[in-house]
Amino acid sequence: MICSKCGQEHPLKDMELTFRRPDDVARLSAEERGRLVREDNDLCVIERKRFFIRALLPLPVEFRDTPYCIGLWVEVTQATFERVYELWDSDDQVHEPPFAARIANDIPTAGGSLGLHAEMRLTGPATRPDVFLLPSQHQLYIEQAHGIDEHRVSEYAALFA
Repeated sequence: MICSKCGQEHPLKDMELTFRRPDDVARLSAEERGRLVREDNDLCVIERKRFFIRALLPLPVEFRDTPYCIGLWVEVTQATFERVYELWDSDDQVHEPPFAARIANDIPTAGGSLGLHAEMRLTGPATRPDVFLLPSQHQLYIEQAHGIDEHRVSEYAALFA
């Protein structure tokens, strides 16, 4: 598809932006992470006081049936973290109501995303939870509510370069 904004072709299967760690964990030195953090690819805890879950923020894309998903981290309460952990391998998790969460990554092309209020919805034991931003004037909320075009997808994908 040729982009009407830049005149270039953007592949429909551009890589999706993914954050390896919550920003507050990524800022720590390797020594500090080893001492203060317990983490794997899906869950992260700092000093048994702060709790993070890896999730997907879906953005609808015009002319696509599937959304562009940003893989990011959300911070949740200890009670939410424990409930999600309890349901981790259960098919019943999809019946759980949404959990309050806050975005734990600052997305460079959507500045100010760190700390945005959201709802996290469990989607099943074989998939990461989905995150839906609460209504605000922030660009990322507007993109999630109204969708993005292929040019915007390419801007997110360009962050890999």
